[in-house]
Amino acid sequence: MKKKIFIVAAVIISSHLYAQDSTKKTLDEVVVTATKFPIKQSQTGKVVTVIDQETLQRNEGKTLTEILNYQAGIFINGANNALGTNQDIYFRGAGTGNTLILMDGIPVGDPSQINNSFDLNNINPTQIERIEILKGAQSTLWGSDAVAGVINIITKKGGLHKISPAASISYGSYNTFRGSAGINGKLNKFTYNLTYNHTDSKGFSTAYDSTGNNGFIRDGFKQDNFQANIGYQFTEKLAVSAASNYGKYKNDLAAGAFTDDKDYTSSNTSFINSIALVYKLKTGSLHFTNTFINAQRQLKNDTTSAAGNGNYYRGNFKGRSYVAELFGNVALSNKFSLTGGVQRMAQNTDQNNAGYIRDYDYRYSSVLGKDSAHTTNYSVYASLLLLNINGFNAEAGVRYNNHSIYGSNATYSFNPSYNIDENTKAFVNISSAFKVPSLYQLYSEYGNKNLQPEESNNYELGVQSFSNNKHNSLRIVAFKRNIRHVIISYYDPLTYASKYINRDKQNDYGFELESTTAINKIGNWINNFTYVDGEGKNDNVKVKNFYRRPNFTFNSTLTLQPAKGLTIMPSFRFVGSRLKGEYDAGPALMPQYYTIDFYTGYNFTKQLRAFVDLRNITNQQYFDIVGYTSRKFNAMAGLSFSL
Repeated sequence: MKKKIFIVAAVIISSHLYAQDSTKKTLDEVVVTATKFPIKQSQTGKVVTVIDQETLQRNEGKTLTEILNYQAGIFINGANNALGTNQDIYFRGAGTGNTLILMDGIPVGDPSQINNSFDLNNINPTQIERIEILKGAQSTLWGSDAVAGVINIITKKGGLHKISPAASISYGSYNTFRGSAGINGKLNKFTYNLTYNHTDSKGFSTAYDSTGNNGFIRDGFKQDNFQANIGYQFTEKLAVSAASNYGKYKNDLAAGAFTDDKDYTSSNTSFINSIALVYKLKTGSLHFTNTFINAQRQLKNDTTSAAGNGNYYRGNFKGRSYVAELFGNVALSNKFSLTGGVQRMAQNTDQNNAGYIRDYDYRYSSVLGKDSAHTTNYSVYASLLLLNINGFNAEAGVRYNNHSIYGSNATYSFNPSYNIDENTKAFVNISSAFKVPSLYQLYSEYGNKNLQPEESNNYELGVQSFSNNKHNSLRIVAFKRNIRHVIISYYDPLTYASKYINRDKQNDYGFELESTTAINKIGNWINNFTYVDGEGKNDNVKVKNFYRRPNFTFNSTLTLQPAKGLTIMPSFRFVGSRLKGEYDAGPALMPQYYTIDFYTGYNFTKQLRAFVDLRNITNQQYFDIVGYTSRKFNAMAGLSFSL
């Protein structure tokens, strides 16, 4: 199978050279995540991928993590399991918590989580205008957690007309219903966007029933999302905007791998509020954002009605983040520009757990309060960008951080690139990143206030080429990442005590191939292939710890519009073998698998369209985590309307 994948990759590269470049879509899009101000992809030496609105509409039957799973370098455990499952992001092979999630440029990590990660279950794709994926270490501009990369979710804003309503409805496998309604518009200097989404699914058993006759129950999922974005243009230079994103979902859980539970539930709430000011300078702009993020989770398990033994557990987790940032950019000349800013991030958490294990007649409880579990981090950063001096471009930046617990650290970035011709560039990225210890790792019963942040160095080398009209592209990138002071959970076999410590080193490396090929005037063919591997080091002893992360992934999507209004989109996904989790059930090496999906959409008018999305049409049975059910053949169909 591996040999076949390499052959397919070679065919992709060669097809890029011969395809006709007549699709209307240009690939040299303007992005903001790479530099914090608008710039064309061809002008930056950073590796950026854009998921635009058209692509999101063609995936309207899928969740956000299913969409992200088709991107080069991204593998999300849980994306194809029951709705509400933990979404563990392995970006270029990095562990969970090493990918920074932004919403409209604001870090949205959840301080109640063990690794400060954001729950992507809280975002519905209908809320999103576009997604920018920035790869490699990006802590100089974006701060903590941007070790492997950044995913910037850019939400929908106001429209062009006074009133533009929109609605969608869909239904599919597992009695899954999705509906959304919204309205957006522009009234003189005022813009607005309001959106509501609802999802209700009877689901399927989260735990895998290996015998098929244990009577495992369905694990349901119910979610509501509300989003509001408003803006006002005071003058030609000064504008203000405010955004509020509220999401709540409840889902049923399993007791564990291969183990059902009839009354184990999870309730999750995310509330993100922000205000932003933008002031246009003569040759740049000044931005101020102030954001409050409130996340809450509740886990409850009373197994008295299950086949178990009457165990009990209740956990409440609250996390709050306050992020204030002032930054700006200014063009020093037609060749040089400067970006700089300051940021304050304060976090706290309240957590309490209580439970009873009947077999051992053991009761336990723990409490963690915001009065003690809190941190503050101050940062100042600057980045200088040079554009096109005889084809040479470069960006160099530094960031200084001061943390209330561990003290100070600094990061750097250097991103030179050279335009070989007007369509082809070669680039090198050398940068560092850091990940702040989470509140749980610092303050819990297993916490350690002597923890240092994880620190890493990242190296990238690549080439990107566009066709003359920017409708075809090919990108090849090799990368290497070295992390030191890795935070691990350590168990002392002599004292039976557990705590978090800095010990391991982690060295990861790999490469990516990405291509977009225009097919006459009717569509395009997008392919990506990723290879990644790594190992840890404990006391100078190498350790194979690349758990749950495949060495090879391959994604291929063919989008065709053979007739007016009609879109067909077959896609193929291959996931290679990978080591099971350290404490997972099953064989040491989890087998490879593939899935085939097929989407078709039809625009009856510019305002009304319908779609059918068939997933895993060959009904493959596979596991991302052994003992937990992945979706077999499933389907969604729906209608959407907009003015």
